[in-house]
Amino acid sequence: MRRLMIRATIMVAALGLLGSVTTTGASAATKDRLVLVTAANSPFGKRLAGSTITSNANGRLVSAELNYGRGDYGMLRARADVAAEWERFDLSASGAVWMIKSDANQKFVSAELNYDWKNYAMLRARADVVAEWEKFNLYYSPSRDLYAFKSQANGKFVSAELNYDGDRNGMLRARATEIGPWEWFRLNHL
Repeated sequence: MRRLMIRATIMVAALGLLGSVTTTGASAATKDRLVLVTAANSPFGKRLAGSTITSNANGRLVSAELNYGRGDYGMLRARADVAAEWERFDLSASGAVWMIKSDANQKFVSAELNYDWKNYAMLRARADVVAEWEKFNLYYSPSRDLYAFKSQANGKFVSAELNYDGDRNGMLRARATEIGPWEWFRLNHL
């Protein structure tokens, strides 16, 4: 943990020297300065193993729903209060591309672009190999100390869908054109 904090401090200092970028679709309200996190400038190196992802909007941990059937198997939802196996992920980078893998089923997270409107771009831990749907960019906001994910497959930011009811509440989807409250996440190493 201390090592991660030291790396984060170094990253923030380095970002001040390197400058930062405003991505297309950055938060319109705040015009946050966002930094594209790469394998070279990441505070946790090329890999963050056994980590949790927490929605900043509802304070819940992201889970891979492994008890769901068929097309919903492995759906990612921000719904847990305690980190168990379903709430642990490995993030790994190759250049500026990040892959997310569920520790629970050892599957890569995909943005499902072939689904209908309400499930379009749902994130699911279901892939055995990395292709276009499994690639994400990771952005960091130094002023917020939060992260945002952007799908490379459709160019959209990942949202925690907090307006859905029941088993869909907190579902993660790559569907936002800009970063608002539902698109901010915290990464924690356990």
